[in-house]
Amino acid sequence: MSEEKDNLLMPKILITAPQHESKMYAWDKWIENVNNFTYPKDRIEVFIADNSPNTDNLKRLKSYGVKAVHVKQNKKGLVYTINDSHEVCRKYFIENDFDFMLHLETDVIPPIDVIERLLNNNKKICSGVYDILQGSKRKTMIQVDERFDKSVRAFRTPEFIKEEEPLFFNGSVNKIYHAGIGCILIHRSILETISFRIQEGNNSHSDTWFANDCFFINANIYADTTVQCKHYNQTWLGVIN
Repeated sequence: MSEEKDNLLMPKILITAPQHESKMYAWDKWIENVNNFTYPKDRIEVFIADNSPNTDNLKRLKSYGVKAVHVKQNKKGLVYTINDSHEVCRKYFIENDFDFMLHLETDVIPPIDVIERLLNNNKKICSGVYDILQGSKRKTMIQVDERFDKSVRAFRTPEFIKEEEPLFFNGSVNKIYHAGIGCILIHRSILETISFRIQEGNNSHSDTWFANDCFFINANIYADTTVQCKHYNQTWLGVIN
Protein backbone atom coordinates (compact mmCIF):
# COMPACT_ATOMS: atom_id res chain seq x y z
CA MET A 1 0.00 0.00 0.00
CA SER A 2 2.86 2.38 0.88
CA GLU A 3 4.45 1.79 -2.54
CA GLU A 4 1.15 2.63 -4.25
CA LYS A 5 0.90 5.87 -2.25
CA ASP A 6 4.47 6.76 -3.18
CA ASN A 7 3.67 6.18 -6.85
CA LEU A 8 0.78 8.64 -6.68
CA LEU A 9 3.27 11.37 -5.74
CA MET A 10 5.28 10.75 -8.89
CA PRO A 11 4.58 12.85 -12.02
CA LYS A 12 2.14 11.34 -14.49
CA ILE A 13 3.71 10.88 -17.91
CA LEU A 14 2.18 10.67 -21.38
CA ILE A 15 4.40 8.79 -23.84
CA THR A 16 3.29 9.89 -27.26
CA ALA A 17 4.22 10.41 -30.91
CA PRO A 18 2.83 10.37 -34.42
CA GLN A 19 3.06 7.10 -36.34
CA HIS A 20 2.66 5.90 -39.92
CA GLU A 21 2.57 2.45 -41.49
CA SER A 22 5.95 3.11 -43.14
CA LYS A 23 7.56 3.23 -39.69
CA MET A 24 6.15 -0.06 -38.44
CA TYR A 25 9.53 -1.70 -39.09
CA ALA A 26 10.66 -0.31 -35.71
CA TRP A 27 7.38 -0.64 -33.83
CA ASP A 28 8.04 -4.01 -32.15
CA LYS A 29 11.39 -2.75 -30.83
CA TRP A 30 9.79 0.49 -29.68
CA ILE A 31 6.78 -0.96 -27.86
CA GLU A 32 8.87 -3.70 -26.24
CA ASN A 33 11.26 -1.06 -24.94
CA VAL A 34 8.41 1.12 -23.64
CA ASN A 35 6.84 -1.88 -21.92
CA ASN A 36 10.17 -2.45 -20.15
CA PHE A 37 10.42 1.11 -18.82
CA THR A 38 11.28 1.11 -15.12
CA TYR A 39 9.00 4.05 -14.28
CA PRO A 40 5.84 2.92 -12.41
CA LYS A 41 3.36 1.57 -14.94
CA ASP A 42 0.41 3.22 -13.21
CA ARG A 43 1.97 6.65 -13.81
CA ILE A 44 2.42 6.35 -17.58
CA GLU A 45 0.15 6.09 -20.58
CA VAL A 46 0.91 5.55 -24.27
CA PHE A 47 -0.98 7.51 -26.91
CA ILE A 48 -0.28 7.32 -30.66
CA ALA A 49 -1.54 9.59 -33.45
CA ASP A 50 -1.46 7.43 -36.57
CA ASN A 51 -1.46 9.28 -39.90
CA SER A 52 -1.48 6.30 -42.25
CA PRO A 53 -3.66 6.52 -45.39
CA ASN A 54 -6.42 4.42 -43.80
CA THR A 55 -7.33 2.88 -40.45
CA ASP A 56 -5.75 -0.54 -41.02
CA ASN A 57 -2.59 0.46 -39.18
CA LEU A 58 -4.63 1.98 -36.38
CA LYS A 59 -6.21 -1.41 -35.72
CA ARG A 60 -2.76 -2.99 -35.63
CA LEU A 61 -1.52 -0.44 -33.10
CA LYS A 62 -4.55 -0.95 -30.86
CA SER A 63 -3.91 -4.70 -30.86
CA TYR A 64 -0.82 -3.92 -28.75
CA GLY A 65 -3.01 -2.41 -26.05
CA VAL A 66 -2.11 1.23 -26.65
CA LYS A 67 -4.49 4.15 -27.08
CA ALA A 68 -4.39 5.42 -30.64
CA VAL A 69 -6.39 7.63 -32.99
CA HIS A 70 -6.36 8.12 -36.73
CA VAL A 71 -5.28 11.49 -38.15
CA LYS A 72 -6.37 12.22 -41.71
CA GLN A 73 -3.59 13.14 -44.08
CA ASN A 74 -3.57 16.88 -44.74
CA LYS A 75 -4.04 17.74 -48.40
CA LYS A 76 -1.41 20.46 -48.05
CA GLY A 77 1.28 17.80 -47.67
CA LEU A 78 3.65 15.91 -45.42
CA VAL A 79 4.75 18.71 -43.11
CA TYR A 80 1.14 19.63 -42.39
CA THR A 81 0.10 16.05 -41.69
CA ILE A 82 2.94 15.55 -39.22
CA ASN A 83 2.16 18.82 -37.49
CA ASP A 84 -1.54 17.89 -37.25
CA SER A 85 -0.46 14.64 -35.59
CA HIS A 86 1.79 16.43 -33.08
CA GLU A 87 -1.10 18.72 -32.20
CA VAL A 88 -3.43 15.75 -31.65
CA CYS A 89 -0.86 14.41 -29.17
CA ARG A 90 -0.54 17.77 -27.42
CA LYS A 91 -4.30 18.28 -27.15
CA TYR A 92 -4.78 14.79 -25.68
CA PHE A 93 -2.09 15.65 -23.14
CA ILE A 94 -3.74 18.97 -22.22
CA GLU A 95 -7.21 17.44 -21.93
CA ASN A 96 -5.99 14.89 -19.39
CA ASP A 97 -4.17 15.14 -16.07
CA PHE A 98 -0.58 14.54 -17.18
CA ASP A 99 2.38 16.40 -15.69
CA PHE A 100 4.96 15.71 -18.41
CA MET A 101 4.92 14.57 -22.01
CA LEU A 102 7.64 12.21 -23.15
CA HIS A 103 7.55 12.79 -26.87
CA LEU A 104 9.23 9.65 -28.13
CA GLU A 105 9.37 9.05 -31.87
CA THR A 106 8.50 5.45 -32.73
CA ASP A 107 11.92 4.65 -34.17
CA VAL A 108 13.88 6.03 -31.19
CA ILE A 109 14.93 3.56 -28.48
CA PRO A 110 16.08 5.19 -25.23
CA PRO A 111 17.43 3.55 -22.05
CA ILE A 112 14.61 1.90 -20.08
CA ASP A 113 15.09 4.34 -17.18
CA VAL A 114 14.81 7.36 -19.49
CA ILE A 115 11.89 8.93 -17.63
CA GLU A 116 13.59 8.87 -14.23
CA ARG A 117 16.84 10.20 -15.64
CA LEU A 118 15.25 13.10 -17.50
CA LEU A 119 12.97 13.94 -14.56
CA ASN A 120 15.88 13.97 -12.12
CA ASN A 121 17.44 16.87 -14.01
CA ASN A 122 14.64 19.15 -12.77
CA LYS A 123 14.22 20.87 -16.14
CA LYS A 124 10.97 21.82 -17.83
CA ILE A 125 12.35 20.66 -21.19
CA CYS A 126 15.02 17.98 -21.29
CA SER A 127 16.06 15.80 -24.23
CA GLY A 128 18.02 12.65 -24.73
CA VAL A 129 20.53 12.52 -27.59
CA TYR A 130 20.40 10.51 -30.79
CA ASP A 131 21.74 10.53 -34.33
CA ILE A 132 19.91 11.05 -37.60
CA LEU A 133 20.61 9.74 -41.11
CA GLN A 134 22.86 6.78 -41.94
CA GLY A 135 26.47 5.95 -42.74
CA SER A 136 28.85 8.83 -43.46
CA LYS A 137 25.91 11.28 -43.34
CA ARG A 138 25.04 10.32 -39.77
CA LYS A 139 25.05 13.25 -37.34
CA THR A 140 23.88 14.14 -33.87
CA MET A 141 20.45 15.74 -33.61
CA ILE A 142 21.66 18.72 -31.58
CA GLN A 143 21.84 22.40 -32.39
CA VAL A 144 23.87 24.07 -29.69
CA ASP A 145 22.75 27.67 -30.15
CA GLU A 146 20.38 29.85 -32.11
CA ARG A 147 23.01 31.41 -34.40
CA PHE A 148 21.83 29.94 -37.66
CA ASP A 149 24.93 31.07 -39.50
CA LYS A 150 26.88 28.72 -37.22
CA SER A 151 24.28 26.03 -36.73
CA VAL A 152 26.12 23.56 -38.93
CA ARG A 153 28.82 23.44 -36.27
CA ALA A 154 26.26 21.99 -33.93
CA PHE A 155 26.13 18.81 -35.96
CA ARG A 156 28.87 16.28 -36.64
CA THR A 157 30.85 18.29 -39.11
CA PRO A 158 34.66 17.90 -38.88
CA GLU A 159 34.81 21.27 -37.09
CA PHE A 160 32.29 20.19 -34.46
CA ILE A 161 33.98 16.84 -33.85
CA LYS A 162 37.36 18.50 -33.41
CA GLU A 163 36.39 21.57 -31.40
CA GLU A 164 33.12 21.02 -29.56
CA GLU A 165 31.89 17.44 -29.43
CA PRO A 166 34.44 16.13 -26.86
CA LEU A 167 33.37 18.94 -24.51
CA PHE A 168 29.65 18.64 -25.21
CA PHE A 169 29.29 14.88 -24.73
CA ASN A 170 30.88 14.86 -21.31
CA GLY A 171 28.09 13.21 -19.32
CA SER A 172 26.56 16.50 -18.20
CA VAL A 173 23.23 18.23 -18.82
CA ASN A 174 23.82 21.04 -21.29
CA LYS A 175 21.67 23.95 -22.38
CA ILE A 176 21.03 23.83 -26.13
CA TYR A 177 18.83 25.48 -28.73
CA HIS A 178 17.34 22.48 -30.52
CA ALA A 179 17.39 18.70 -30.19
CA GLY A 180 14.42 17.66 -32.26
CA ILE A 181 11.53 16.06 -30.41
CA GLY A 182 12.56 12.42 -30.86
CA CYS A 183 13.11 11.83 -27.15
CA ILE A 184 12.19 14.86 -25.11
CA LEU A 185 10.44 15.37 -21.76
CA ILE A 186 8.27 18.49 -21.70
CA HIS A 187 6.49 19.97 -18.68
CA ARG A 188 2.80 20.74 -18.81
CA SER A 189 3.33 24.50 -18.39
CA ILE A 190 5.27 24.59 -21.66
CA LEU A 191 2.65 22.67 -23.63
CA GLU A 192 -0.09 24.91 -22.26
CA THR A 193 1.82 27.89 -23.63
CA ILE A 194 3.24 26.59 -26.91
CA SER A 195 1.38 24.60 -29.54
CA PHE A 196 3.00 22.56 -32.28
CA ARG A 197 2.89 24.58 -35.47
CA ILE A 198 4.44 25.17 -38.84
CA GLN A 199 4.80 28.28 -40.96
CA GLU A 200 3.21 28.71 -44.35
CA GLY A 201 5.77 28.72 -47.13
CA ASN A 202 8.44 27.12 -44.96
CA ASN A 203 9.27 23.40 -45.10
CA SER A 204 10.63 23.24 -41.55
CA HIS A 205 8.86 20.72 -39.33
CA SER A 206 7.12 21.21 -35.98
CA ASP A 207 10.26 20.52 -33.96
CA THR A 208 12.03 23.50 -35.56
CA TRP A 209 9.23 25.88 -34.63
CA PHE A 210 8.95 24.37 -31.14
CA ALA A 211 12.61 25.25 -30.51
CA ASN A 212 12.05 28.70 -32.01
CA ASP A 213 9.02 29.39 -29.82
CA CYS A 214 10.74 28.11 -26.68
CA PHE A 215 13.65 30.44 -27.38
CA PHE A 216 11.41 33.49 -27.67
CA ILE A 217 9.61 32.83 -24.38
CA ASN A 218 12.92 32.06 -22.61
CA ALA A 219 11.99 28.43 -22.03
CA ASN A 220 15.39 26.75 -22.01
CA ILE A 221 15.92 23.35 -23.63
CA TYR A 222 18.52 21.00 -22.17
CA ALA A 223 20.16 17.80 -23.38
CA ASP A 224 21.21 15.06 -20.99
CA THR A 225 24.26 13.63 -22.73
CA THR A 226 24.09 10.44 -20.68
CA VAL A 227 20.70 9.54 -22.18
CA GLN A 228 21.89 8.16 -25.50
CA CYS A 229 19.27 6.59 -27.73
CA LYS A 230 19.30 4.31 -30.75
CA HIS A 231 17.55 5.74 -33.79
CA TYR A 232 16.28 3.39 -36.48
CA ASN A 233 15.44 6.01 -39.12
CA GLN A 234 15.39 4.00 -42.32
CA THR A 235 12.82 3.56 -45.05
CA TRP A 236 10.32 6.21 -43.96
CA LEU A 237 12.59 9.16 -44.85
CA GLY A 238 10.88 11.15 -47.58
CA VAL A 239 7.64 9.23 -47.16
CA ILE A 240 5.71 10.42 -44.10
CA ASN A 241 6.20 10.56 -40.35
